[in-house]
Amino acid sequence: MSPRTAEQVEQIRAESRKKILEAAFKVFAKDGYEAASMAMIAKEAGVSKGLIYNYFDSKEELLKTLVTDVMAEGDRLAKELFDRDPKVTLRNLFKWFFTEMRERLDHWRIMTELTFKIEKFDFVHDLVTIKTNEYVAMIESLLTQMNYKDPLGEARLIAALFDGMGFQAVMMRDDYPLDELEEYLIKKYCK
Repeated sequence: MSPRTAEQVEQIRAESRKKILEAAFKVFAKDGYEAASMAMIAKEAGVSKGLIYNYFDSKEELLKTLVTDVMAEGDRLAKELFDRDPKVTLRNLFKWFFTEMRERLDHWRIMTELTFKIEKFDFVHDLVTIKTNEYVAMIESLLTQMNYKDPLGEARLIAALFDGMGFQAVMMRDDYPLDELEEYLIKKYCK
C-alpha cells in the first residue's frame, strides 16, 4: 500500500473534524453543555477521545468552533442570495429561510435548544450580537433601496419575525403554516 498524499491526509482530517463537530452539536443539544463530556462526544462520533484532542484543546473550544462555523455558513449563504434588485434579494432571503424550516427543521430545533443552554458564554452573546446587527444592516440596506419609510425599524421587525417563526416552527412542526407565511411575507415585501 502506498503512503497517503498530503491531499488525502487533509481530506481525512477534514472528515474527522466534521464528524466530531456534528457529534458535539448533537450531544450539546441533547444533554446540555455542562453535562456533555468529551467521552460522550467521542462515542457519538465513533472516534477515540484522544482523537478529539488532536483537533480541539477543550470542550469550550469545540463549542466556540461550532458556533463560529454556523455563523460562517450563514455568511456564505447570505452572499449567494444577493441580486442587483433588492426585492429579488429579499425574496431569496425569505425563500432560503422557509426552505431551511422545511428541510432542516431538526437542525434548527437543535440550534434553538443549544442557544438556550449556552447563555453563560460571553463569546456566544458577542458573536450573535455582531451577526444579528450585520443581518439587520443588510436587510435595512435592501429596504432603503426599496424606499421604505423606516427601513431600520422594518429590518428589525423582519429579524424578529425570523426568530419567532423559527421558534414556532420548531415547536409546532407540521402544524405550523410555513407556506402561508412565506407567501404572505413575499407578497408584503417583495411585490
